[in-house]
Amino acid sequence: MIKFLPILFIQALCALPFHAYAQDGKATITDESKLSIKGKSNVNEFQCQSEHELHQDSLNYFYRVSGDTVLVDGVQLNLQIDQFDCGKRAINKDFRSTLKYEEYPFIEIILNELVVSDSTSLIPKEAKITIRIAGEERHYTVTLNTFSSREESFTVGGNKILRMTDFGLEPPSPMFGLIKVQDELDIQFDLVIRRNQ
Repeated sequence: MIKFLPILFIQALCALPFHAYAQDGKATITDESKLSIKGKSNVNEFQCQSEHELHQDSLNYFYRVSGDTVLVDGVQLNLQIDQFDCGKRAINKDFRSTLKYEEYPFIEIILNELVVSDSTSLIPKEAKITIRIAGEERHYTVTLNTFSSREESFTVGGNKILRMTDFGLEPPSPMFGLIKVQDELDIQFDLVIRRNQ
């Protein structure tokens, strides 16, 4: 993943004195979080849900504010490709084979920057991320469409449509080419993040 951990840092900023522009800390993604990849073929749709135990990932982050941008370092999700369940064994096999999981076992999602609505609300509207799949790296801007907070935890959600061919991957064509999987994949996420004391 990807993808995707901005609210924690923005909320931490709100508690800082006005003159403070940088801070570091530690956060944990809770087991309430969800991440999936959706796709389509000429026959049906499929969804591969991450079974990766996200709540075990502890993140050491650092951020710095520059105008309406929050520069972030140390926030990366490494998602094991063989920990995605697409609901059927054959689809799991095609999914993993297409992403070359034996050679490149992880989807890596790195958070680089956040763009906030304005300097007073400090609510992020976009995240700039890097995604690595099968040894290829691409940069994206993701619109964030869900935000909520409660005490020491925050929820952020959104989605991004990628093309397999952008990563040098060929969409699978199982059943001797009778089934053709579309190039586009929709990565969807709802992450619940807890700030560690």
